[in-house]
Order: sequence, then structure tokens, then C-alpha cells
Amino acid sequence: MIKKLIILFFSIITLNAGKCYSILTQTGLFTPVYPFNFRDNSNFIRSKCDLLDERITWDNNLSYVGCFKTFNSANEALHNMKFNFVTPKIVEHNLTFNDQFIIFPNPTNVKMKNINALISKYKPNNLLKTFPKNFYGDGIDFVDITKITFMPTVNLYDFYRYYRKHNLSTNVLVLYNGVYSIDYLYQKINNPSILKKINDNTYVLKVPIYVSPTAKLVINNKTILLETTPRPVFIMYHGDIYAKNSKFITWNIRNNSYDVREKIPEKELLLIGKQKPRPYFIGLAGSKTYFINNFFKGLGFHSTSATFGIAQLYFPKDFTNDFNLFTYLNYRGNPTGYYVGNTMTKNMMAYYCSGAKNSVIVGNLMYDNLIYNIDPHDYAKNLIIARNITAKAKHAHGIVISRQVNDSIIAQNISINNHSAGIMLDRLSNNTFIYDNLSVLNGYMGISIQESDNALIYKNKLIGNKIDGIIVRNGLKISIKDNLIAYNGKNGVELLTKNIDNMIYRNFARDPYHKATSGVLINNKILSNMLYGISVKNNAALRLSGNKVVSKYYSAYGAELNIFTSDIDKKNGNFILYGIGNPYMRISSDLVKLDRKTIDEIRKVFIDSSCENDYVSSKLAKLYFNEYKNKLLSERVLIRGISLLDAQAMDAYGYFLFLKAKTKKEFVKGLSYIAQSVIFGNKNAANEILQLKYFLPITKNDINQAFKIALNRLSRLQLMDTTKDVCCQLTDRKKSIIESKRKIFDYSVKDTGAKSYYDYCKYLRKDFTIFTTDTVNKIHYLFRKANIPKLRYYTKIEKEQHDILNDPDCGKTYERIQRVNKNLASYYNSEKYKIFKTIKPYLDYYLKNINEYRLQKISKQKIYELMQEN
Repeated sequence: MIKKLIILFFSIITLNAGKCYSILTQTGLFTPVYPFNFRDNSNFIRSKCDLLDERITWDNNLSYVGCFKTFNSANEALHNMKFNFVTPKIVEHNLTFNDQFIIFPNPTNVKMKNINALISKYKPNNLLKTFPKNFYGDGIDFVDITKITFMPTVNLYDFYRYYRKHNLSTNVLVLYNGVYSIDYLYQKINNPSILKKINDNTYVLKVPIYVSPTAKLVINNKTILLETTPRPVFIMYHGDIYAKNSKFITWNIRNNSYDVREKIPEKELLLIGKQKPRPYFIGLAGSKTYFINNFFKGLGFHSTSATFGIAQLYFPKDFTNDFNLFTYLNYRGNPTGYYVGNTMTKNMMAYYCSGAKNSVIVGNLMYDNLIYNIDPHDYAKNLIIARNITAKAKHAHGIVISRQVNDSIIAQNISINNHSAGIMLDRLSNNTFIYDNLSVLNGYMGISIQESDNALIYKNKLIGNKIDGIIVRNGLKISIKDNLIAYNGKNGVELLTKNIDNMIYRNFARDPYHKATSGVLINNKILSNMLYGISVKNNAALRLSGNKVVSKYYSAYGAELNIFTSDIDKKNGNFILYGIGNPYMRISSDLVKLDRKTIDEIRKVFIDSSCENDYVSSKLAKLYFNEYKNKLLSERVLIRGISLLDAQAMDAYGYFLFLKAKTKKEFVKGLSYIAQSVIFGNKNAANEILQLKYFLPITKNDINQAFKIALNRLSRLQLMDTTKDVCCQLTDRKKSIIESKRKIFDYSVKDTGAKSYYDYCKYLRKDFTIFTTDTVNKIHYLFRKANIPKLRYYTKIEKEQHDILNDPDCGKTYERIQRVNKNLASYYNSEKYKIFKTIKPYLDYYLKNINEYRLQKISKQKIYELMQEN
């Protein structure tokens, strides 16, 4: 049955876009579309070297236009579209991702936004008013890391493994039911082996902290030294954290000094499971983070998701996991946060998020971080990244958003002297407003758009970046308007379509892309770039209007655009170049939605089938609950599982009831089904029962009462409160099993000498661990699975380099490219004085805006220091 479900689900991923009606028209040298294979005007000599040829060859002289559901809609487009069709006809065809389409340079529909109005409420003094002032609570507990099921296991594993290897304590400090400051905690705990006080303003944190949804942690005007050696700690939270005017520094207890990051070989930098754990912050589902005017140094390491320093993490609700405590907490929704006016340096990453929503990152100074400075990832949404300084990212970008981070704003940042791009959109991060940023002196591009659509790039200053001012690769509906693009090491703006199918480290099931690019350039100043002002490759589509393009060393218009220079000049810069490509793509496997027909098939398999079949009730219930918002069907699925004596379904049904519960009686009712799961032998449920006090209004007495309710129900040979709820008939065999489970449980409780059912759960918990052999093997498999593509990539690069240098054609072409790059680098260095002179007039304006969101102001001298290469 499970196999059948998996086949039904994943078959959706491989479906093509289906049948449609398209306009088929001629393309070629004498039509409105000019494929490069008809005429090649590149300044580079083409050779027979396939290793250096990353172009996509569209070699047909016929191309489709559009994909319409009906013949009439295609016919209407044919007669109303302003395009010079050549012998067109409407055809019906099965669309594939290799079909050749005409690409139109359409503008974005992203609207301009008033940044001042959007962020004014996030000024530090406004946010500081929200900080709690009264501290209370006795919800302070210690839980062994091996018993914790309310935090992501993969994130705990690195610490567990390290603690066990070095014979260190595995306890985690859990806060619940209260509002706690560091001073208040210190007084309550009164144990220097947990929280050591150096002076009134300085503490050493010596154990990890978890803040539950019923708690808040407040840190005001403190220096928190986060123990890193010998025992690294972390701070993870489903609740809220408030920190202002404080410092968080990784600390070596043995040396009584900042804990310097271990030296990591380049090839292992992005591998998982290789690095020693270091402290980090992670805000989980439903959490809120208020970080105002703090200093973070040395946090994070590269492992599983969100271990990178200061992070937010949300696990998408999918049907592959059961209803349990962790997924119950996940229903609290996306984490959000306010990161305003902080300084973050020497972390693995300054800020990272996965699945965050409505987070605000404003006024921060981020520099010398190891990989990225700002890296929102995986379905984060509605982010505001504004008025930050992101500088000197050691191995990658200043600001990058990646994997469907949609509807974001990147505005008025200074992104300077980063290893790679200043600002980057990647992997279908769509609907982005990139406004008024100063992206300068970066090692790659000022702004890089890769496999992302529908962006407005407006009024940015892109100066002195070592490759392009702006590059757009495999992106559609990109509008580039009113930007200053000057003194960049290669092109001012480059649009290209590229075949990246051979990028072996990229999972194209999760990150599909289209082989098509289009851009609209309006009123830009594109001045003194080292190669071309505007370059088009591989049939990208382009619309030009009102741009000022002045090139110093090479022509203003390069590659496939070069042959149109006279046409562009005759039309005073107003010009359209239609492209060729395929604008369609597969659906990401992360976001596949089952259609109604498929869900009905699954229903037949699991609901209408015999009650004697095997069962995965909690997984299917989550599928119905998440994807179809059908609570009634979810409940029926779980009840059916209970009628099959499935202990996991009983446990899941308890959490399902918690989602609806409002009164104490309703919570105890839900708890009774988790207790019933324990009676049927589920030790994990016994462990979770003891943890529920951190999240729900449940006491020891409630737990004992829930067991009594469950035992009374079973003594009547019932699995549910009323017999009409049971889906499948309770046969005599099932009734005998129910009776034996109840008797065995009663005997076991008496045999252990437990005074209460609560105490019996504690007894069952003694031998419980989340790190079973099976779980550890799965984690190691995940590590290997994540590392293999990266290792293969390094091997592939080395092999290609060897092959290039040893192939006569490739070697000659490679040497020519190297000579051109050397010349461009020489030109670039000769213009350094002009580059700095062009940048400096803008600094006062940007610093003024940034410092409005900082309590500790940044000087222009600090910017000059960040502009200097190491």
C-alpha cells in the first residue's frame, strides 16, 4: 500500500505541460528573430571545443508562440499580437521542454514601493517598546538531548555525537511558562556550571537553551559568552527571544578568549558532518525574534539546515512525516523576526532563514562572514532586506535569496567587496523589488539573476564589480530601469540563456528552470564598463529604451547584439530583439500538488479498501489536512487507523484533537488517546507525554486522568469514546487484543512499582533515545547524500580543467579567453581611482539612511576599511 501511494504521488512530478494550441511561425536571418547559429558575431574565436561551449543550440527555423488552451484563443492572439509573423499557422501539439519558442521581452509586473513607509515602524526605538519588562516563571527544566522530540533531530545530532565522543553532559535547559531575563535565570538556577556570572553585565552560557512557545527570553545590555570549547552550546526556540545592546561571542573556556574557528580545507567547507559544532541561534515554527543593536561573533558551522549562525527554520508541512509533537508545533506557522541595527562578523553566515515569513532585516552591519552575509532560503516569503551593509563575505555573496524566496524587497543596501556577487537571486526566487542599492567592488556581479523571474531592478548603483554590473541567466520578465552601471570588469549588463543541466550539484527535481531569458532596459546609464555596455547571448530577448550606453575599450553592444548597433543608433536606442528559448518548466518536487483524480485514487487505496489491509493512517491524515484542508477526512482516516489497532494513529489522533482544543477538558481528551498509544506499546508517546507540559496547559494530574480515561475506554472494549466512530468492525480477535493490551499494561505498571501513570512514563523513558541505530543510519545517509554531489562537482571541475588543457582546440581557446580576462583585469585595475571616485559621493546618502536604523552609528571610515581588499 505504501509503495502504491508513493508511485501515485511522484508520478505527478514527471508530467509534461500537456497539450495546447500554439502559433507556429518562421524564424531566421530575415525574420524578427535572429538565432546565433545563423550568424555569429562574437569577438571570441569559436572552436571545436565542446568543453567550453555552454550555449544552447536552437537550430530549427520554425518556432512556436504561446501555449493556449483553445484554438480560438490562439487565433485571437495571432490577429491581435503586434509581431511580424511569417507564414504562421495554428497547430496542436504535445508541449515538451525542448520545444523552440519565440521569447518576447515583456516587462515585470512588480510594482515600485515606498521603502520609507514600509520600514519606518521598525526603527530601533519603536521596537524596543515591545520588549517585556516584568520577569516571572518557574518553568525551568533540564532534558537529555537524547529524549528531545520537539526540536529537529538532525540539528541536534552534531551536538549529541560531539558530547558523547568527549564524555560531556547532554542536558539542555528548557524554559517554559514564563518570561525570563538572564539575571532572573541566574538567580533561579544558581549554578555556575550552567550559567556562570563574570560580572553584572557578563555571563558564560555553558548549556544549550530551548525556549518553548509558552516562554520568552529577554537579554538586555549583556555580554553572553557562548561556550564553544570544550562544550559547544546553542539557543533554539519556538517561543520569542528579545535581545538588545548585547554581545554574543563564541568562547573558549580553557583559554578564556574568543574561540577562533577551526581551519577548514576549501574542499570541505560546504560538506556536512565534517566540522566541529559551534553555537548558533535558530528560531523555529511560530517563533518571533527581536534582535536590536547586538553584536554577534563566531557563530555557526556548516551542517544541516540553519546551523549557520543567526537563523530561522521552518519545516514545510508534508505528508511524509506523522502527526507528532514536532509536527504539531510546526502548525504554529512560519517564524518571523526583526533584525535591526546589529553587527555580525566572523559567523558561518550572518543571517540565514528557511521558510521564514515577513521577517525584517534592516540597518545591520555584516562583514567577514565565512560564506554569505545574508542568505534567505527555501520558500521564505515577504522579506524586507533594507539599509544593511554586507561586506567581505569570504566565499560567496553579500546578499543572496535562493529557492523560491518570493515577494521580497532588497533595498538601499551597501553590498561591497564580497567574494562573489553583491546581490543575487537564485532558483526561482520571483517577484523581487531590487531598489536603490549600492553594489560595488564585488568579486563577481553587482546584481546576479539566475533562474529567477519577474524582478524590478530600479535605481541601483553598480560600480566597479569585477565581472558584470548586472547579469540575467535563464530569467524572464526582468525590468532594469534607471540604474547607474559603470566601471565593471566585463559587461555593464549581460543577458544570456544557458544550459545548466550538467550542474551535478543541483537537484533539478527540486530546482527546475526554463531555458529562456528576457530583459527590458529603460533609462539606464551604462558607462565605461571594460568589455561591452550591453551583451546578449544564446538568443535572450531584449527591449531597449532611453539608455545611455558609452563603452571605453570595446563596443557598446556585444555578442549577438553587436550586429544591431547601427539599427539601435538609428532608432535613438529604442530597439526590440526577440529571442528563442523554452519558457516552460517542470513543477518543483517540493511543491507538487496532488490533483483531485490522484487524491481519489489514494482514497480508494486507503479508505475504501478492506479493513484488514496494512495502513499508514497518520501520513495520509497529514496529506488531507495540509493539502486539502479537509479536517473531517483527516479525522476519519485517523479513526480508521485506530480501529486497526495502530498505536501511531492513536498518538496522531491525540495531536489532531489538540489542534482543535480550547478547554482543559478537550486537551485531556486528546491526551487520553496519546495515553492509549502508550498502552498499546508506543514508547515514543510515553516520552512525549512528559514533554507536553512545555507546550500545553497539562499537569501531572491531567496525565494520570488521561490514562484512567483510556483504560476505562479499553475496559469497555472500545477504542473510541463512542462505538459509532469506529470505521472498521471490532472483531472478537481485536477485542481479545484490546483486553490483553490493557492487562499487560496494568501488570507492567505494578511490576515497576510506579506510583502513578506519570511515573510509569518516566520509567519507560529511561531507555528511550531519539538516536536509535536506525535514526543514526538515516542521518548519516542524509549527510552522504548531501555531500556526494559536492564531491562529484569538485572531481568534475578538476577533470574538465585537465581535459581542456590537454585538448589542442580547447587549450587554444582557453588561452585566448585567459588573455582577454587578463587584459580586462588590467583595464579594471587601471580604473581603480575613477571607481573609488565614482563611489564616494554616494556614501553619505546611504550611511545616513542606514544609521537611522542603528543605535551604534557607522562611520564613513569604516566603509573605506571595508572597501579595501584583504
